[in-house]
Amino acid sequence: MTHILINGPPGTGKCKYLEDISREFDNVVWITTLSSAYFVRKRLKREDIWIIDTYTWGKKESEESRDIIVSNPLNLNEVSLAINKVLDGMEGNYLLVMNSISGLLIYHTYQRILHFLRALLVRIEKENSSSLFTLVKDAHEKTVEVSISMYFPNIVETREDGKVRIIKSSVPLDKNEFNAEEAKEIIKRMLKESS
Repeated sequence: MTHILINGPPGTGKCKYLEDISREFDNVVWITTLSSAYFVRKRLKREDIWIIDTYTWGKKESEESRDIIVSNPLNLNEVSLAINKVLDGMEGNYLLVMNSISGLLIYHTYQRILHFLRALLVRIEKENSSSLFTLVKDAHEKTVEVSISMYFPNIVETREDGKVRIIKSSVPLDKNEFNAEEAKEIIKRMLKESS
């Protein structure tokens, strides 16, 4: 059980890591803040995961029974209720994926997001599960990024040159800069060895 934050500029592969790594897990809850549940499900090609959509506004009904569309992402309580409803029904360990914290920061102060994240991370820990979160680097004030990163025992930074830096790791590493494939294996190792 561990939490990993993948931080990097747009287009540096954060979502690709989430997609590839989530395939290693049977029980996945995916929270999307930057695209629709339809788009996520189409990319993942999986019907067995839960998708909580805070991107699609309104009372739109989902075609998939495991898609929960939050009608008003301006109401963080509604987002929390949707997540807790899904987690209440989970059996066994799970991987919670949030792409991206930045999507919630559009609507909420970072102090509210910090409270929301802390409560969510505590619940995931109590249930002996793991999580992967993304954050768009330099889209927020530096103090916001630093405050959010303090909650995570593992921080991975994707870069525009294709390299990946491990900023913080719960597993011992002999270096801190990797190519994409090496980084993916390290993220998997963080999730397995911290269990």
